[in-house]
Amino acid sequence: MAHLRYAIQYRQALRRGWVLIFLLWISGCAAPGPRSNAPPSPPLLPAPSGPLAEWSHEQRIKEPASQAHSGFQLLFTGADAFAARIESARLANQSIQVQYYIWQDDTAGRLLLKELLQAADRGVQVRLLLDDMDVRGSDTTLAAADTHNNLEVRLFNPFRARWGFLRVGTEFLLRGSALNHRMHNKAWIVDGHIAIVGGRNIGDNYFDAGNDFNFADLDVAIIGLAAEQASYAFNAYWNSPLALPITELRRGKLPQAKLVQRRQELRHWLETHPPHPLTESAYQPTGTLLQADAYYWSDTVELVADDPNKALGRKDAEPGVLEAMSERFAAAKEEVFIISPYFVPGREGTEGLVALAQAGIEVTVLTNSLAATDVAITHSGYARRRRTLLAAGVNLFELSPMAFRAAGESVESLGLGSSNASLHSKVVLFDRREAFIGSFNLDPRSAHINTELGIFVANADLAEQLAEVYRFATQAPLSYRPQLNAQGQLRWVSGDSVYTREPGASIWRRGLALFVRILPIESQL
Repeated sequence: MAHLRYAIQYRQALRRGWVLIFLLWISGCAAPGPRSNAPPSPPLLPAPSGPLAEWSHEQRIKEPASQAHSGFQLLFTGADAFAARIESARLANQSIQVQYYIWQDDTAGRLLLKELLQAADRGVQVRLLLDDMDVRGSDTTLAAADTHNNLEVRLFNPFRARWGFLRVGTEFLLRGSALNHRMHNKAWIVDGHIAIVGGRNIGDNYFDAGNDFNFADLDVAIIGLAAEQASYAFNAYWNSPLALPITELRRGKLPQAKLVQRRQELRHWLETHPPHPLTESAYQPTGTLLQADAYYWSDTVELVADDPNKALGRKDAEPGVLEAMSERFAAAKEEVFIISPYFVPGREGTEGLVALAQAGIEVTVLTNSLAATDVAITHSGYARRRRTLLAAGVNLFELSPMAFRAAGESVESLGLGSSNASLHSKVVLFDRREAFIGSFNLDPRSAHINTELGIFVANADLAEQLAEVYRFATQAPLSYRPQLNAQGQLRWVSGDSVYTREPGASIWRRGLALFVRILPIESQL
């Protein structure tokens, strides 16, 4: 009996021990999110010299107006957008500041990281700020890059758990409200004289180099005052308490030997990797970054970045992209053209667009069809508002998944994208006189949850070029046009073809979108 009693007590103690370990593990996940202990960093001022400083200065003094002018070049094709980043990094003389929501560990991601390391080798100060939602698989590579004396990596709103599906999943369950806020900004800033902002993340699919699927996206290269504004906006995020040095998450720096090892592995990977369109582009970039005649100019420019405190869920965050966008919608007189891959207007947004249409303003929306979108559940938020918008006279167009293959070279000549593409550009045109280009989707997530960045440019020629490109994309067979027939039934029209259900979408996709429509999650889409 004594032995049995001791055995029972032992098992109970062991069970309590495991329970204690589990509770300690859970408490670690449930603890308040990590906050940066790094001292504030001063903003990196525009470089006083160097190729970009000299070229930017030359272009600005050629303009008849004041130094407040900013220049803009549209980067439609993935090849041009990738080349612009490569070329600007190689011309860097003092600083590179990089901020992205996604940085994939593929050919594009590895080649651009290689360029950042080579710039750091030349003495350029490099700051790399990434949202942590998809970073954990690249922890070691980024931590190795961080050992470089001239390169620093910070992660925005990071997870405490760096490994393990169960641990990461548990943390998200316990800290989901805080972790739901992500940094969706996209910016590439060199020497404070040139900045590239827009919709593209870093990855093969964003530069027309994916094997089976690509995003049709848009960036804009900026020189002048707006580039300086982008640098100051970056610094606000860099100094946010949510931007943690990667060393604080990994409990110290790796030895520099790890960087040497990683660079050798990268070199070997590039040498043995099959031929890739971005590899050739990286060796001989042929972009138009420093072609003066490729730039539009404007002295009416507003670069807007959300307050980083928005990611803390604070109600006292400074006004940002949503407020600036709302002002433009309210001031529209003739036409509003919205290009948004994830279009979820919600109740208030729908009411606002209906009011514009009823006031005689032409409202047009180009978004992804259910078959083309890469996020099927988001499409449900748009679908539940579609009939109301159509009934009010809003023009809706849904991009076909085969649009660019069907259009062939005519789309390439406009630089809109490549075959098998999904729309990813975030553009709004107001009265064909002012354009917004940035990371902001017209959905609740961009409006209230994630942080965003974009630029408003008042230039009729630039707005007209954008209108021409995206108007072309609304034509058949590139897009379907949803309409209500005489009986109030929803139909999709593309040329002579009429569809009675979401065209091109599988039964599984249609079923998923229909199911999600009945869930009370529109505010999270």
